[in-house]
Amino acid sequence: MKSLIKKLALTGLAVAGLFSLTTAIQVTASAATIKTSYTALKKKSATLTTNGKYAMYTKPGTIKGAKLVASKAKMKNFGTFTKTDLANVNSNSAVKYRGSAYYLYAYGYKVTNTGSVYYRVVTMNGKYRGYVYGGKSIGKFAGGVKKATTSVTATIPTDLAGSVGIETAGVLWNVPPYTKYPTKTLGKMTAMNSTTIPHLAKFKITAAVMRNREKDIYYHLVSTDNYKLDGWVSRQSVSDYDDILSNWGVTSSTTTN
Repeated sequence: MKSLIKKLALTGLAVAGLFSLTTAIQVTASAATIKTSYTALKKKSATLTTNGKYAMYTKPGTIKGAKLVASKAKMKNFGTFTKTDLANVNSNSAVKYRGSAYYLYAYGYKVTNTGSVYYRVVTMNGKYRGYVYGGKSIGKFAGGVKKATTSVTATIPTDLAGSVGIETAGVLWNVPPYTKYPTKTLGKMTAMNSTTIPHLAKFKITAAVMRNREKDIYYHLVSTDNYKLDGWVSRQSVSDYDDILSNWGVTSSTTTN
C-alpha cells in the first residue's frame, strides 16, 4: 500500500510539473514581443479620438509588464461628447474626462511581432500618456483610435473688424485650447497691477475658429502696438477697443502705444 501511495504521489508531482511547464510555454507563446522599437511618426503628429474599444497602457497592451493607464471605459469617455455635455460645458456639472482636453495627440509608435501597431499618445491636457492599439498599418489609425478634427474656421464679425482688446479675466493661449498639443497659456488679463497682459494692449483679429466639441469661438489676436503679443482668446473676452478703454476709464485721446 505504501508503495502504491508513493507511486501515486510521484505521478501527481509529475503531472503538476508538466502542467506548470505547459502553462509557462503557453504564457510565453501568447506574450507579444516588440518587432519595431519606438519610432516617431514621419508626419510630426496626429490628433485622434478614441472609440473605447481598447485601453491605454504604459507599453503596448500585449507586451509583458504593460500596466493600465486608462481603462476602456475611461477611453470611451475621452471620445464622447454629448448634447448634455454641450449644455453643461460652462457649468460644474460637465462630465469628467470629456471635451477637447481629452483628444489624443499621437507622436510615435511601436509594432509587435504580430504586426499590431500601438501608438504613443497623450491627452491634450497632458494628464494621460501611454500606448493604445491602432490597427495593423502605420499611419492608418484604426483599432481603438481614429483621426479627429478639433476645430473649424469661423467668421470674424464686422463689429470687431477694427482694433480690439481683451476683457478682464480673458486668457491668451498659444492655440485654441486643447485643439493642438501642447496647449499653453501666454498671459491673463486681471486687475491692472497684477495682469500679465498690459491692460491697454491693442490687437487686431486675424482668424477665428469654433471648437468642434464645445462649439465655442476663439479669435487669433495680433498686437497692433509695441507689446508684440500674439495668441488666441475666447470670443467672450474680446471687445471693441473703445469699449475696453471705457471699461478702464480711459479716453482714446490719452492712449499711447
